[in-house]
Amino acid sequence: MNFRYKLMQFFSRCYGADRLFYILFGVASVLALSNCFVRAVWLQMVVYTLTAYAIFRFLSHNVSARRKENEFFGKIRMGIKYKMGIRRQRKADYNHVYKKCPRCKAVLRLPRKKGKHTARCPKCKNEFKVYVFKA
Repeated sequence: MNFRYKLMQFFSRCYGADRLFYILFGVASVLALSNCFVRAVWLQMVVYTLTAYAIFRFLSHNVSARRKENEFFGKIRMGIKYKMGIRRQRKADYNHVYKKCPRCKAVLRLPRKKGKHTARCPKCKNEFKVYVFKA
C-alpha cells in the first residue's frame, strides 16, 4: 500500500470540522492577534491550548464523543442566543417594563407609567408593589 492510500484511509475515519471546531479556531485566532499587541505568555499558552484541542477534535476517531461535545455546545449556544433575543426584544419595547413576581418568579410585562403601582400576577394571583422610575 502506498502512502497516499494510507493517508486517505486515516482521514476518512476522522471526525472532521464542525461548528465547535470553527469557533475554537476563531477564538484562538482572535486571541493570537490580540497577543501581538499585549505580548502575554499566558495568553499565548491559551492560544496553543485552544488550537491543539481544535486539531485534536478534528483528527479524532471517536465520533460519538465528539458528537456529544458538539450537542452540548449547541445547547449552550442556543440558550445564549435565546436569552440574547429576549433581552433585545425587551430593550426595543419602550412602552413596557418587565418585573418578576416575588412568589412564583413569573415575568410580567407591565405598562411603563412612572410611580408606585400594585400589580397582580396572573399565575399565582399574588398582589405586590411595583415601582417604575422612568416614564
